[in-house]
Amino acid sequence: MRRKSTTSEMMKSYLVDGLLILMSEKEFQSITIEEIAAKAGVNRSTYYRHFNGKEDIIFYFFDSVMCEYLKEAGGAKTELKPYLQNLFQHYLKYKKQILIIYHAGQSLILLKVLEKYFHSQIDDSKPLKEQYKVSFYIGGIFNHFQMWFSRGMQESPETMTQYALAVLPPQFVPYLTQK
Repeated sequence: MRRKSTTSEMMKSYLVDGLLILMSEKEFQSITIEEIAAKAGVNRSTYYRHFNGKEDIIFYFFDSVMCEYLKEAGGAKTELKPYLQNLFQHYLKYKKQILIIYHAGQSLILLKVLEKYFHSQIDDSKPLKEQYKVSFYIGGIFNHFQMWFSRGMQESPETMTQYALAVLPPQFVPYLTQK
């Protein structure tokens, strides 16, 4: 079934869904653009209008998850514990999709999304020490997620928050909700 009268965001969503379905059925490397477009119910030209490659679809998925989280957070300053708990709770809503991506060996793309958002909060005008600190935190957050994914996201958001709080310095500031 071909889709008509849809928005760009809807088309991207259909392509994400199509790719994730295919990733649950076969190896990522063997999935073709033609298969993704067919599964999504769109033309190949629609695929290429929105994405350059399969990895771009996964980036879009993780980027959308992060955008949704930040929208829900509302940009308000918050204490670290609820910030982390809300973050893990939000990602848990996408457990099925995230685990498909993880098992396909493509969760490294989440690191690029984290870098995009964290580095947007700390620019070159900040002291170099602060820039390195943010980069260090990005790696820690990513690896924290990776271990959670490797365990099937079985730990609760509360438990994940406790694990994160155990390693973060007490003065850690939740960068992504600052205005």
